[in-house]
Amino acid sequence: MIRIILLFSAFLAILISGCEPKNQFLSHQEIETEKENIKNVIISFNKASEEEDFSKMIEYLSDEVTFYGTDSAEVLKSFAEYKKAIDEQWQVYDKISYGNLEDVTIFIDQQGTLATIFYGTNAKVTKSGVTNDFYLRGARVLNKVANKWLIEGGLTGIVRTENPHNTAKTDTLIAK
Repeated sequence: MIRIILLFSAFLAILISGCEPKNQFLSHQEIETEKENIKNVIISFNKASEEEDFSKMIEYLSDEVTFYGTDSAEVLKSFAEYKKAIDEQWQVYDKISYGNLEDVTIFIDQQGTLATIFYGTNAKVTKSGVTNDFYLRGARVLNKVANKWLIEGGLTGIVRTENPHNTAKTDTLIAK
């Protein structure tokens, strides 16, 4: 009887362990596909921002977000703070247009659920009819939820040194 109980227990343990979800690692090609999907999220998010379409922007944002800007006082730790900052930005500037993503580096976990992207992009900023060109560096953290990449947070900084990408002084971007 003890043998039957032990045998049944061993069988049950094997059966239960076989039902546990396994960590599925993505292939190299799947990771590359996910990286393209992540780049497309950033491009689409920037496009929605250019169009001042917050309802479109939130399609790419997690429920809670944290963002850091160039200014040390610019720390946004909630969705409501982010919405307020974007509304204020849209009131200060006539138009902001983003260029192509450059110098892109993406780190992604083997399960394809968490990623960080670093990139640069040109930004044409128009304020009071005057347009200036800037080069921005950005980083975003994304989480895959329900098969969709969502931005959880990140930072954006204005490149302050002269380089081939930065054709204007950054002082004109900061609203007084």
